[in-house]
Amino acid sequence: MNNSVQINVEDALDNLLANIPNLNVYKTNRVGAKLFPFATISASVGGQLLGNYTGVYEVSVTIDYSDTAAKISQEAFDSEYCSIFEAFYSETPPLFTKIQNNIVDTKVYTARITGQTPTIRTAKRAWQRGLKMSLICTPSELDDGLRFLDFSEQRNSMYVAGI
Repeated sequence: MNNSVQINVEDALDNLLANIPNLNVYKTNRVGAKLFPFATISASVGGQLLGNYTGVYEVSVTIDYSDTAAKISQEAFDSEYCSIFEAFYSETPPLFTKIQNNIVDTKVYTARITGQTPTIRTAKRAWQRGLKMSLICTPSELDDGLRFLDFSEQRNSMYVAGI
């Protein structure tokens, strides 16, 4: 199965949210009505890092959680949002390992939560809260030997040499 990096990342994050009961998860390519409560996962691939033709990309991800304000209190909404946050955040295993364990043909070097965006959508009477992530990955574990680079904190000076 040779999907794009964007689809692979969205699928992996969808798998991490699968254990949260009663949460409907939708990805970028999903159209139509969404049933509350739901999380929408959207990944977009940025430019290449470390120079041209390296195959190493930064992927920006947003995960928006929504629920109806008519049936749930803000406290209950915040509690559910914490369940989503906890699905991604822990000391062991780190986020990039959790994502990598759910992807076959994409190598994830780093993944981090970069921010949160609390909002209230009054037009639809819904609570909404967002989570932003940044990943560095390459489309295939087998391409160009890049899977052997180590971007961890212990070796933060790795680079791709130019010819």
